[in-house]
Amino acid sequence: MDAARDFRIAIADDHPVIRHAVINALSSMPGYIVDGAARSGNELLQVLSEGNWDLIITDLTMGTARSDIDGLALIARLRKRHPDIPVVVFTMLANDDVLIRVSRSGVAGIVDKREGVDEFRIAAHEVMQHRRPYFSANIRARLHRRPEGNDKASGKPVLTKKEMDVIRLFAAGASLTEIARQVNRSISTVATQKSTAMKKLELATNADLVKYSQLNGLI
Repeated sequence: MDAARDFRIAIADDHPVIRHAVINALSSMPGYIVDGAARSGNELLQVLSEGNWDLIITDLTMGTARSDIDGLALIARLRKRHPDIPVVVFTMLANDDVLIRVSRSGVAGIVDKREGVDEFRIAAHEVMQHRRPYFSANIRARLHRRPEGNDKASGKPVLTKKEMDVIRLFAAGASLTEIARQVNRSISTVATQKSTAMKKLELATNADLVKYSQLNGLI
């Protein structure tokens, strides 16, 4: 990559205040231009189809329309369509299992939104100038605390990846039919995985499932 030219950045977040704060922080750095801004995963994919990009910075959980792409699915699609463009994720995700999955998905970095806009400048500098992955202090502490990515030692229920996918999509508003189509499973299989996950989590109602997902940063 030509170090003499500006790095072109695309950003996605559904909250205008956060989106503008990140854009302003990065635009203040010499050699960095934020040329694309999106409010959803689908918008981000459209932005990326227009021109060449050097860095993608995206929120993981954007509370947009039901038809929008899921956060982890978005990362997977970005890595498949744009394997040479580093992706930095920023999030307030509370669920460590999902956080670990994100860290292992091929992203170049993860930043906790609560740590301030300076973290975005540091992340962009480390990733683009030094070609090093960057994880903010809060994220590093959580990943270090959970190196194996499970809760067995603490006695907390451990959901499978497929169960996690189902409850996250259901809590985000998708029906079992829509989930089955999106994850390419039968409706009965999806219903069983949802039921199993709720039993593991000791959740009695769909409202409990939605509340759990909100509290744990799944939606």
